[in-house]
Amino acid sequence: MRFVVIRHAQSANNLLYERTGASVGRHHDPELTDLGRTQAARLADAVAEGALPWQITHLHTSLMTRAVQTAAPLADALNLPLLGNLDAYETDGVFIANEDGTPVPHPGATADALQAVSARLVLPVGVGPDGWYTRPYEHEYEVHAERARALISSLRHQHDDGDVVALLTHGAFFQHLFRALLGIEQMSGWVLKHNTAISLFADAAVTDYSTVTALRVDWMPHLSDDLVSE
Repeated sequence: MRFVVIRHAQSANNLLYERTGASVGRHHDPELTDLGRTQAARLADAVAEGALPWQITHLHTSLMTRAVQTAAPLADALNLPLLGNLDAYETDGVFIANEDGTPVPHPGATADALQAVSARLVLPVGVGPDGWYTRPYEHEYEVHAERARALISSLRHQHDDGDVVALLTHGAFFQHLFRALLGIEQMSGWVLKHNTAISLFADAAVTDYSTVTALRVDWMPHLSDDLVSE
């Protein structure tokens, strides 16, 4: 199996942090900026024009709005259904701060709001008018790591060995996906993942000890330098 793991385009929270260095004023489920929409369009165009070494057969996305907005033009370009995935969201989940500043979970976007972004979106069972996020605020490292391992295992179970599975996800959660795909239990470093950057993983051994190969990490063939953001 082959995996194409893509981070969402620039969101309003990304821009807020770039400008202020802080998260004060963050939105619990931000939309894309104008730059982010351009990045998403360039990504879709490049993939449709053959920038990848493989042809994507299935497209999954986090149900956070910024991920669905990034995935929508790609689904259109590839003429594929957009498969909403309940495990691909960012670390900590969807949350707001209550009056004393304590993070508490938020249900996220409603089914109608998400399907207004893309008519191709296929929502999991249970997503409806009250939103989709039903889990607690997730701040523990091992919870994130286990979710990443479970997501990769689920995708492998759903798809055939010859499939090319694309996943629209998030920068911090990618750290755990990277480790899950390569079988790394603990890692003190950080793998840079720019907005709409692509990482390619294949079930192809290159040594006697490997089963998965990371062929590209933080790859952006579709973006000029002026369109790159974190």
